[in-house]
Amino acid sequence: MPGDCTTNWAATHGEPCVSLRPYHLLCLFCLKGGGEPPDRIEWRMDDILRLIEQDRNLLITLETAFNCMGGPTNQPVLYDPATRRKDLQVLQRLNLAPGDTRPAHWMLRDYIPRYVPDLRGICDLGGETGPAWRECPVCRTGAYQRGLAAGVVPLHDPELMACRKAESCAVIESAERLRIRPHHLLCITCFWGTGTDAPIAADNLWEPLVRMRDNPDIEVELVEGACMVCPPCHGWDPERDICDTLCGLRDRLKDLNVLQALGLAPGDVRTARELYDLIWERITDIRAICGNMNPDVLEWSDCAGTRDGRLAKARERGRFCG
Repeated sequence: MPGDCTTNWAATHGEPCVSLRPYHLLCLFCLKGGGEPPDRIEWRMDDILRLIEQDRNLLITLETAFNCMGGPTNQPVLYDPATRRKDLQVLQRLNLAPGDTRPAHWMLRDYIPRYVPDLRGICDLGGETGPAWRECPVCRTGAYQRGLAAGVVPLHDPELMACRKAESCAVIESAERLRIRPHHLLCITCFWGTGTDAPIAADNLWEPLVRMRDNPDIEVELVEGACMVCPPCHGWDPERDICDTLCGLRDRLKDLNVLQALGLAPGDVRTARELYDLIWERITDIRAICGNMNPDVLEWSDCAGTRDGRLAKARERGRFCG
């Protein structure tokens, strides 16, 4: 039965969390695709699906017969060999370890579809080699593929996103002070470098650009976590006021990198002109801020702007502010 893992403070900071076995992530897709996973009742998989539909950022901790070192014994008695193997196969594909905690959104929308496109070698063994190596009865029914096609994690309603866009644009338009994440100042600059002189639906990069262009002396408060740019984005979690996409941790680091480069701190207030004076002087290459990441781990991959020269194009175009 999935356990309560809210005591895993280092990973959860008290957020709601459930424990699952790694291969049960696959079972959720089989269940979504109309299959009947053997552990459906014991591990309350229908309840887990409902919880994820209510909160796509429900945290999931992966538990196995082993700890992160492969202990505690050389002959584990917890679970049978076939399921112990499935757990480790899934962890290997996902580049994770026992005890790792991730949001359901990340694991079920990004990790699993990317790294486990089918069940071969995990649940589908290509035949049973002995009594200890039984295949899952659902693995060849097509339920997993149907579940992948349907998706387990709910996406934001487009109409709701459009409403958030309109509401947040009205706030930006009337605000006497803008509240912007430090790294979004660079995003706005790169957006300027694309030559797109119009608003877009997916975020609010254009709107604060216009306010700062038209009034370079408008105050800007540097905030961490989420800001005026975020509400229309498909990755905005309004309950937590964070970005819930895979770049969430990466962007936290980018915020701090920008603050360090500018010699500023969270909560500092400067005019738009003052901020872009600093950016123009001190940040001539964004790769050290947005590109110095680990390309082998999804959470730490670099930003596309580090590869297509947007910042250089923005500098060629000239400052929009001040």
